[in-house]
Amino acid sequence: MQAEITQALANLNFTAIDFETANERRESACAVGVVRVQGGQIVEEFYTLLRPRVLRVDWRNQQVHGIAEAELHDAPSMADAWPMLLPYLHRQPVVAHNSSFDVSVLEYTCRDFGVPIPTFHALCTVKMAKVCWPHFDRHKLDHVAGQFGIPLNHHDALSDARACAEIAVRAFRSGTALPLCFKQRELTAGLAARVAKAASIARRQIPSSAF
Repeated sequence: MQAEITQALANLNFTAIDFETANERRESACAVGVVRVQGGQIVEEFYTLLRPRVLRVDWRNQQVHGIAEAELHDAPSMADAWPMLLPYLHRQPVVAHNSSFDVSVLEYTCRDFGVPIPTFHALCTVKMAKVCWPHFDRHKLDHVAGQFGIPLNHHDALSDARACAEIAVRAFRSGTALPLCFKQRELTAGLAARVAKAASIARRQIPSSAF
C-alpha cells in the first residue's frame, strides 16, 4: 500500500475530511464534510449531518458549529451514511487539520455503530503547515486559511474540509521536504522533529527586542 499512497500523493490525489461533534465524546460525530482532490483540484464533495447513537448536543459544541439537536433527529446515522462515505476513505491518503482529532472521531463513531474501520493513511495539515510556514504565528485552520485568502466558514464541516484540502495542496507544492512515516497510519508523524526544528529556527530569527 506504501507505493500506492506515495503515487497518489505525488499526483496530489487525496481526500480531505472534517468532523463536528455533538458533545465531548469522540463517538458523537454530528456532521462530516469530505472532498476528493485529484491533480491538486477538488473534484467531488460530500456532506451530511449525522445522528449520534446517543443523541445529546452540548451547548458548548452548538456554540461552535451551530448545529442544534432538533436538526439531528432525522439525520442519517454513521451506519446509514457509510456506503456514501467509505469510497472517499478506503485505501486513500486522508488529510485533516489536526488529524488526530478527526481520525479518532471516525474510529470511535465507527465502533459505536459496529462499522468496520477502513484501511487508510492520514496526514495532518497542522504539522505540514508548521514545517512549511514556521513564520506564521498560529497554525489553526482559520489562521492558515486567512494567510492564503482561502474562503472559510469555520466549523462548517464541508468548508473546513475544502480549506484543509487547499492547505495540503499548497504544502505539497511549496517545495518543502515533507518526509512521511509509513511505520504507522499517520504519515506526518515523522514531521514532529522537523516541526520542533522549524520552530526553533523561527524563534532565533525574531529580534530579541520582540520578547
